[in-house]
Amino acid sequence: MRKKIKLSKAVLVLSLGAMLPNLSVAALSVSYDQMSYQELPATVLYPFSYQGLVSIRENNFSNSQSYLPKNLPDYWDVVVVGRDVLEQECKPNGQLEVLDYENLPHKDLLTIGAIQQCGVGFSVQGMTLNYALVHKYGVPPTHWVDLFDFNRFPGKRALPKQPKYLLEAALLADGVQPSYLYPLLATKEGQDRAFNKLDLIYDEILWWSDVNNLKLWLEQGLVSMSIAPDGAMLSKDGVDTIGVSRQQVMYEMKYYAMLKSSQQKDLAYAFISYATQPDQQLKLANQQYYGPTIKQAWRLVSPNTAEYITNNPKNLQGGILLDYDFYAEHGATLEKRFNEWLIEKEAPVKRVSMADGKRSIVKKLTDGAENLDISIVSEEIDLIGPRLELLDQNFIGPQLIDSVDNIEHK
Repeated sequence: MRKKIKLSKAVLVLSLGAMLPNLSVAALSVSYDQMSYQELPATVLYPFSYQGLVSIRENNFSNSQSYLPKNLPDYWDVVVVGRDVLEQECKPNGQLEVLDYENLPHKDLLTIGAIQQCGVGFSVQGMTLNYALVHKYGVPPTHWVDLFDFNRFPGKRALPKQPKYLLEAALLADGVQPSYLYPLLATKEGQDRAFNKLDLIYDEILWWSDVNNLKLWLEQGLVSMSIAPDGAMLSKDGVDTIGVSRQQVMYEMKYYAMLKSSQQKDLAYAFISYATQPDQQLKLANQQYYGPTIKQAWRLVSPNTAEYITNNPKNLQGGILLDYDFYAEHGATLEKRFNEWLIEKEAPVKRVSMADGKRSIVKKLTDGAENLDISIVSEEIDLIGPRLELLDQNFIGPQLIDSVDNIEHK
């Protein structure tokens, strides 16, 4: 009797794509943090698209969120999320699909932490202290306390505009031991302590939203230090132009998950299976130095890469694993308080509305000064500060508004 062979949905989809080239191209949506995973398209998405004759639609999904937004687009299929999101959304009323691991024949090659009910881990990412090599430090910055030391390390700080990692760094810099970090951050007193620490350096902060811009800022010395993902900051050619310290690196695993609302579940399984296989994980690790989730992966990557990947054991000495349960419970609350803190800090530079606001300011400035040059008044008003509604995440100086030269005077 001929033995029956059971093929997974993933294998079937890819095989059919290769055998039937005249069929219309299927489409799959993959949503991920494009700032952190810049090498994902070249190493995973495009090869999958080519081999399976699949059209990939890429969407940006912020790494800072500890929850899935409601009412996601109905065409979204696969999302890259952290464990905190899995904990919240892998429930009967959640938005993530419970996975059938029969569709992942290589599951035994993955570490235990990578196998979750609603997600498959593919990458270990660390958040590190980065510093500009163009500055002559003597002894370079290595610990989070150095981020707040402007006597030894003057210059601007580039920080991610999110509470995750930022509040941890503030408390660690303030002397909190890692074992007390999350219990303290769960309290109002701990949160107050973290925000008070950030208050000390607020005037020296530049909020970064693009890794490429951040690299330029550090390479050119426009900022002296930053907090950013380790793999995104390390040079691919082995010649580092930015210093990266992994002392007390904060790290977490990232997962591929499937939305319940996906209309392409078979194709989504095919992608998740393909993207988490050893070959694809190693390609990504060799290009961006994030740690694969394969057992003993750091022994499998290129020898030139092994010492740099996030989850090489020597790189995690003294490392702090992101507390998934903490962010599943407190993430949304912290983001709300962080946004309120930003509004409070930016509020003093919010100015009056145009039109009537300009007229009233000019009238006050010109009362009793008949010969005042209106061009001087105009320049002073323009440079009061940025309007809050125009404030950009990459803001590095005052934004000029329209001239008031044409204001009518009575």
